[in-house]
Amino acid sequence: MNKSSDRESIISSKRIALARGCHEISFASPEKNPPELPLLVAYTLPSGVVKTTRGFATNDGKLKARCYVFEEGFWKWEAKNLEGKCIDTGEFQTEESPFPGKLRVSQSDPRQLRYQNGKWYLHFGDNAYRFLSRDEPNWRAYIDQAAQAGFNHIRTWLSPSSDGLFLPDRKQLDLETWDAIDERLIYALQRHPEIQFEVILFGNDPDELQRFGDGDPVSHLALRYAIERFGPLPNVHWSISSGVKDSDKDAKPSLVMIADAVFGHEQWNSLTTFAGKRFDPVAFADEKWLSAHSLRSLGQVTGEAILSARAETKKPILLAEDRGEHTHPPRFPRYYFRRLFWGALLSGGMPSYSGMITSERSDHNRRGIEGYYDACNAGHLRFGAHDLLNIKKFFAETGISLENWTPDDSLSGSQPLLAKSIRSEDANECIAYIANPESFAAHSPDGYEGMHSDQVSDTSPTFTTFTLELSFSSGTVKWFSPTTGEWNGEMEITKNSTTLLTPTPGDWVVWVKRA
Repeated sequence: MNKSSDRESIISSKRIALARGCHEISFASPEKNPPELPLLVAYTLPSGVVKTTRGFATNDGKLKARCYVFEEGFWKWEAKNLEGKCIDTGEFQTEESPFPGKLRVSQSDPRQLRYQNGKWYLHFGDNAYRFLSRDEPNWRAYIDQAAQAGFNHIRTWLSPSSDGLFLPDRKQLDLETWDAIDERLIYALQRHPEIQFEVILFGNDPDELQRFGDGDPVSHLALRYAIERFGPLPNVHWSISSGVKDSDKDAKPSLVMIADAVFGHEQWNSLTTFAGKRFDPVAFADEKWLSAHSLRSLGQVTGEAILSARAETKKPILLAEDRGEHTHPPRFPRYYFRRLFWGALLSGGMPSYSGMITSERSDHNRRGIEGYYDACNAGHLRFGAHDLLNIKKFFAETGISLENWTPDDSLSGSQPLLAKSIRSEDANECIAYIANPESFAAHSPDGYEGMHSDQVSDTSPTFTTFTLELSFSSGTVKWFSPTTGEWNGEMEITKNSTTLLTPTPGDWVVWVKRA
């Protein structure tokens, strides 16, 4: 896994750079830890567009600047100091590469995401809040095993406590901390370039958020530093905050200031999102800086919050946080998360998982950053994400992307606790997930109190029948097992209203295609 490959060239300082990678220039610094960003760098793109960025200092006494290489051809750059004196100039050529690049909103469907290379982004998120922390020893195992398990979107705090970003006197940045963050992001980029990081600025630190709003110079420096150092990396995008209510009169001005700073200074069009408190509706819906909405909820096996948000906006909807294996836990995690993933996808959203309690330091039990498979083998997790790879297998083998597909539970009986369904733009295909839970009474996805059916239910030990109401009368039905990843037969249909019986007890996926 750690052998040298072309992925090592995804960050280049040479005269050849790979498309959808990152180019870096470097100089000796006259001052080890300058009190501000020390360089002005103008990049002239092959298209003639000029992007102006700022350099940043590193702990080894260097001044560096980076750009995200998203156009092929010759790039030119000119670096000046803050007095406007030219330090150096240069150029490099971009060549095609296999790298996926940054995330973009799909041009064919504004509710979906694609990589820069045009590949549809089948989102599977995980919350690893302390992944970037200097004192987390298991970060390599975490990211390697996240890739093995099929995750491609990691939500993480820039720092568990923003105090760690600064030296104790709060007059300068702690560059050792920033180097540690950089090491983690570049390690992941070179080995798993498909994994995207949603970096939550100022993490879980409301005091730092307030300092930023009050104009604290070092807080503003930290934000600009993060933008210039990490924004050009192909695997980074931003969240202006998580868990702060956008209507909070004390917090909202700071949130708006952060969003404006990111939108105004980040030159590489990285996605920007915002996650409010649990159960909050979509926020900042009409703001230009907001690329996608992030929701925090509970019990979204039916996708109710996602469907509600889709009625308010045409932007992508990320279900950023739901139940976790240890936070508001379900009794049967593997079934719950399989059901949640399918339910969110077929509601037109993008699902996420939570395993360990990653907002806290390791206790060698439920808390901390740990590799997914290591945690399962140690008994700290109960295999909640084990069926994620089967979902990816389904979409790979069918060749389906959900761009321009429409959630439509009426196709499968309008009982989303029992069956979720979605149809293609031309209505010639549909997918239904037959959850078949043993219990579906007293379901309430909008509160904490009591035990809800999604939280306590396992799959039913019986077969189930259901009726599909289709817009066509002839076609093919194929069965897919979400637990084994295997196909289990097919049949022809000859009428619009078709009653089906699952091949075995438990949950199933059915794919129907017009003849």
